[in-house]
Formats: sequence, C-alpha cells, structure tokens
Amino acid sequence: MIFFRFVRRGLAFAFSFISIYAVCQTAKFGHVDPEDLKMKVYPADSSADAVVLSDIGKSYITQNDTRGYYVYYERHVRVKILKKSAFEQATVTIPFHNIRVDLQEQVSGIEGITYNLTPDGSFTTDRLTKDAIFEERRTENIYVKRFTLPNVREGSIIEFKYTITSDFVFELREWDFQKEIPVRWSQYDLTLIPGFEYRILFQGFEALAVDKSERLGNDIHYQWVMKNLSALREEDFMATPDNYRAKVWFELIRTSLPHQVGPQSYAKKWEDLDKFLLGDSQFGLAVNRTGFLKEVASSLQKQSTDTLQRVTAAYKFIRQAMTWNRQRGIWAKNSLKNAFEAKTGNVAELNLMLVGLLREMGLEAYPVILSTKQNGLLSKEYPLLTRFDYVVAAVPWQGKDLLLDACEPGLKAGVLPVRCLNGEGRLVHSRRPRWIPLTPTEKRREAGQFMLAVSKDAQLDGTISITHSGYAAADSRQHLHEVSLEKFRQAVKSRNPDWQWSELNVQNADSSDLPLTIKGTVTVSEAVSRIENRLFLRPLPISDLMQNPFKAPERRFPVDMGVPIEKSYAAIYTLPEGYVVEEVPKNVALVLPGNAGRFTFMTQMNGSNLQVVSRLTFNKAVFNPDEYGTLREFYSQVIAKHAEQVVLKKSNE
Repeated sequence: MIFFRFVRRGLAFAFSFISIYAVCQTAKFGHVDPEDLKMKVYPADSSADAVVLSDIGKSYITQNDTRGYYVYYERHVRVKILKKSAFEQATVTIPFHNIRVDLQEQVSGIEGITYNLTPDGSFTTDRLTKDAIFEERRTENIYVKRFTLPNVREGSIIEFKYTITSDFVFELREWDFQKEIPVRWSQYDLTLIPGFEYRILFQGFEALAVDKSERLGNDIHYQWVMKNLSALREEDFMATPDNYRAKVWFELIRTSLPHQVGPQSYAKKWEDLDKFLLGDSQFGLAVNRTGFLKEVASSLQKQSTDTLQRVTAAYKFIRQAMTWNRQRGIWAKNSLKNAFEAKTGNVAELNLMLVGLLREMGLEAYPVILSTKQNGLLSKEYPLLTRFDYVVAAVPWQGKDLLLDACEPGLKAGVLPVRCLNGEGRLVHSRRPRWIPLTPTEKRREAGQFMLAVSKDAQLDGTISITHSGYAAADSRQHLHEVSLEKFRQAVKSRNPDWQWSELNVQNADSSDLPLTIKGTVTVSEAVSRIENRLFLRPLPISDLMQNPFKAPERRFPVDMGVPIEKSYAAIYTLPEGYVVEEVPKNVALVLPGNAGRFTFMTQMNGSNLQVVSRLTFNKAVFNPDEYGTLREFYSQVIAKHAEQVVLKKSNE
C-alpha cells in the first residue's frame, strides 16, 4: 500500500524523447470545455454528486537575499457540480502556518469563477470577490483562508486557484491525488534546485498514469499524474479512508547548501529518536518527575505482592484518578504533576504518568509510541516521529508485554483499545529499544442463551441472557458511560424490536474484569408464523445475523473488523403440546481458508425440547481485498442458514 523511492541529485534518470510537458493536461484558468458544462452524469460513476475535472499543483524551491530558501506552491482546481448534495464543494478552506516572522506561510492570488450553462447553449460566469474571502485562526499556529464560490447550482462548474509561499522548505506539503468524489485528472509537479535531497513516499492502490523526471539546467523536475480515480468512500469495516488515499509525501534527507560546512543529514536512525525522546522534558524527563506519586505507590504496593495485581492496581488508580481530554499525541503538554492535580490530561500525560507510577512501585515499565488506525500505518524503515500520535505503557511480565492504556476505562489490564491495534509500536529504551506487535489479546465476544416456550398462539415466551466479554463488554461499558442506564436499556430493546421485555437487568456494568450480562424475561411475538396446521419458527430470535454486511460484489480496500469476533448463541425451545418437529435446518460446518473464520450450526431434539446452537468465529481481524469474495460468500451462507425455518406440525397428522 505504501511505496518508497529516493529523490536526489546524482541519480540516473530515464528520459523520454517527448517532453513531460507534452503529456500534461492543460487547464487554462477562465476557459472551460462546453462539453463539461453540458455533463449531467459523470460516465465513470453515475452515482457521483460531483467530480474533480482537474486538480493541478506545482511547487518549486527558490531563494532570495531577504527571505532565503522558500517553497512556492501553485494550485488550480476545477470541479463539476452534479447534485445539490455537492454544494459544499463550493466552500474552500486553505490551511497555512504562521509560527513567527521567519517561519510562516502566505496565501495570495486567490481567484474563483462559477460557470453556469444558459438555455441558449452559452454560459455565464460569476467571479469570486475579495470581500468574500475570509481568514480564520484555528489554533495558535494554524490559520485558514476560507471562501465560497458564488451562484452555485446543479450543473455548475466551479474553478479556483491560489498561491502559497512557505518558509517550510524542510517539510514539503503532501499531495492528495484521491478525493471523496471521483477525480478525472490529478497532477503534481515538483522542481528541486541543487542542494536538497528528499525521499518520496507514495501511498495507495492507484497507479500513476504519468511518472516523469527530467533535468532543467541544474534543476530536476518531476511530474506525477493519476487519472480516472474512483471516489474514496468510507465502507463498512474500514479503519479510516485516509489509510488508503492515493497521495505522495516527502521527507528531507540531506542538504548541501553553500553556507553549510559539508552536507547536513536529516535522516535519523531509530536510536537517535529514542535518545531524543528520553531526553525531552515532555516525554522521557517527564516520566522521571513523578515523585508526587510516591505516597500513592507505597499504598498500592501494600495491597499485594503479586506483580500482575500490582500492575492492575496502578492501572486502575490512574483510570479512576484521571479523565482523558480526548487529545492524542506523544508529548505531555503540561507537567505530569499539574495534570494530576487537574485530574485530566492528554494521552501522553495519562500514560506517561502510569509509567512513572509503576516505576515508583519498583516495577519495570516503559513508554511505547504508536500510530493509531485513524493516523495510518507507519514504516519501520524510516524514522519519523511525526508519524506517531499515541503512547501507551508496557510492563514485561512472564515473557510477554502487558500493554496498558489508562485512557480506556472499559478494558482490563493488558488489553489495548481497537484504535491502537495498528501494526507495531516502538518501546522507547536507552539500551534495549524494540518493536512490539500491537495485536489483540481479546476477541469481541457475544454469547446468547435463550430459554423459550412456543405457544399454540404462535409466540415465544421465556428468558434471555446476552453476555458481552472482551471488546464487546468494553463497547457496552463505553456506551453506558456516555448515556444513562435507562437509555442503555432502550438501546438494547431497539436492537431487537421483536423482543418485548417485561424485565431487563444489566449485571457487572462497572467491573472491567467481568463479562457484562443483559438478562430478562421476554415475549417474542414475530418469531412464529402459522400456516394452516403448521408453525414456522426462525431458528434463533435475533436480528444480528439476518443481513450480510458485505453487499458490494467487489471491494478495493481491506476489510478491518478491528479485532477477532466470536458470536455464539444457544436456544432451547419447549414445543407446544401436541406438536412435533417436521423439519429443521441441516447441521453445517463452514471454514474459511487458513481457518480465518468458522461457522457451525446444529439442531437436536432432547425430549420435547428443540435445541439450536450457532457459533460464528473470525480468528483474524483484517481481510485483504483478494479475500473479500470468499468472505462475502461465507457470510452469505451464514445468513442463509439463519433464515431457514423450523417447521412444527401437529403430532396426530
């Protein structure tokens, strides 16, 4: 998914006899194709509410005597609006940085036009006015220019362009080829002057239509084009669409500039970053300043001599004493003491505090930095601190690593939230740093037990017990934490609307070490139907396994379930007097290749009772696109089996 290549002076390049400019799609500002104005449906995607006709960016490094080296960006975008739902495309935000007078970005040259077709076949133009351009401050250092193009309607073409001059020559802007709407043409040109050496990293599943390079005097010019890109839409079981977005980004490796004494290297080794982190006041040094926790540590130590129990006690203490403010990052913004006194903090403050408390208790503990699913995958080949957005605690125990996240109140010690299960994390240590697999240690488990009597009036009465454990229990506890117990009960009832509860109890809601159980007495009125002298019964009175979540015939991106899943249900039906079983679904056992998933379904009679048992297990969380067809068919068979009927007939027939 992520491809890497080096860009440097001195490499051998393959040149085409045709200039790269000959293959460039021209899009002159102020001139649109009449055929694009007439377009009512995008041929490549009839469901699209808009399409990027062209998105062309150019950047080059330059210098002058007053500013020194800086980057000059130009961007020109043209979008066809097909439906009202795409009117938001007409509102544009351009983020830029302003840190200090010698480290800032400036946005200029903003122009915009809206084109609309007239009944006689000509078109009108409405230009963006200067008083419609606004500047906003989003954070301390980040600003945006914002504008909305005028007179946008169905069928409009909107066009805008702007320029950015940036002092951030050491951090070139990335370029997104793919958008949330289809893209017909996306082009990025980069020109490098002597003295700058970058590493270029491509991400995504899309192929480059143009991948060119040539020398222009002493400079090197690159051009990359992708065309006819499908919309990057969020699908079920997708961590985040941005993980798969086709884009290119850059890392500065080395500079060899006239004012330097020899080349300056910026490509660090992992050991360099470990050393940097451990010596930073917002990371490693912060962990060493936890003397304010000595009294707490002493009290917790006295509770047990068992290592796991001590770790769990420290983990629970931080969870209860602190509240996560929902901010991610690997740096503590405040001192850990100040965060402790405020009883709230970001990810780093809570988990570095946990590392410090464990050490105060005489336990071996280390910080582990990682990139969450929402932040994307990282490469171990290239040390980039900017690719990390989270930190957790690690305790070596019985030959393995207990990973702890004090931000998640619903999980027991040693279980990370799903957002953290993304490749590998780096344990930061002065002498023995290492990579740790971020794999789930629990499944998302749901087990249901049904004791139901089938009445002659074609309804079910009895008791239901649904037990959530592992990640399913954590999800339920998180929901309980966010809403009242009564609203949680209502959510349970709405999940299976056929169940009419006369009693509903929630057990172990506050204990992350125990399964959470929902129990009660129900009447299920829609589960049995009568046709003449026969009763037809669904094998299980649940709605979870009635529809296939994988509806699309094909899939471009991996299926990410987060963690392995296990759903097991057992129902015992007491048959009505005078009825016997005429037909039941056949027993079945299905297995995915490599035992990635398994489904078993069994029925049997035990006296006058019918027993139905269903168990669905996925032993891995991520399925690649080439496994999708098999996964979809597997799930279809599961749904089909649950849709089969149990047929009861009168015993005297």
